[in-house]
Amino acid sequence: MGIELNELQQKIGAELKSMRLLAGFSSYEVFADKNNLSKIQYFKMEKGTNFTLKSLDRILKIHDISIINFFHKFDKETKTPANIECVERITMLLDSLQQSKLVFSKSLGLSNANQINAILSGRNNISAKLAYQIEKVYPQFKFSWILNGEGEMV
Repeated sequence: MGIELNELQQKIGAELKSMRLLAGFSSYEVFADKNNLSKIQYFKMEKGTNFTLKSLDRILKIHDISIINFFHKFDKETKTPANIECVERITMLLDSLQQSKLVFSKSLGLSNANQINAILSGRNNISAKLAYQIEKVYPQFKFSWILNGEGEMV
């Protein structure tokens, strides 16, 4: 399901420490003092505890990094890799329906086959929204099988 809150806090703390070291501050106390921060609060932030988005944003501004760009890095790290079973299930659906990717996509209300191509190339997994749409248009295929490969195909 992605990253747990505690794990995310630890990663944020480790990233703050890394940024401090890259900025040339070997001591958290000197960094906090130089930037008019509470030494105790900053220490706890680097340990991954006791911080708010407001305090995190303040630290990131010192490093000239937006909070959006900061979290974008974690978003990239936590994306689950597409799994081969999604490729297999979409291929089975296309074979069973004897349809091209484009015809299949259009039957689902998609304007092109990009979403299906992304799944077949392994870039994306089947989303719950897509699985629902497939089951809605082709009720012979079961939602849980389309999404997770659970149960029978039909």
